Amino acid sequence: MTAATVQPSGHRIALLLGGAVLAVWTGFMALALNHAALPPESDGMVLAVFPPGTPETAGFAALVRAGGEPVRQTWLGFAWIARGEGEGFVGRLHREGALAAYGSILRSPRRGGPGRRNSPSPWTHTRAARPPRADTPTAPR
Repeated sequence: MTAATVQPSGHRIALLLGGAVLAVWTGFMALALNHAALPPESDGMVLAVFPPGTPETAGFAALVRAGGEPVRQTWLGFAWIARGEGEGFVGRLHREGALAAYGSILRSPRRGGPGRRNSPSPWTHTRAARPPRADTPTAPR
């Protein structure tokens, strides 16, 4: 009688490969988010992220205590867009319990981008024609 060898099934290999891909992706995302966070001395318009499960009132109060002006809460519930003037706003947010703050907030295409509010569709925005500058030669007509 020979010993039977157990071969991993195709589903087990697929699950292991999927788990490995997910683990690598999670690591890269954590690294990218860590590098994208603003330094403590930053100020201005930021996306402040609090621990998941933070109540709306606690996040709002933390923003105000840090000297910020809450602009709006995101759909996540624990992330707020806020404006804070004065150097060190992000550092004050960290002291009030924020996990991180991110800058350069891009507007979603659904809401339109900067300068696109009057467009009929955010996907069909056209620039207004500008007259040629005086120092630019124009082609003869």
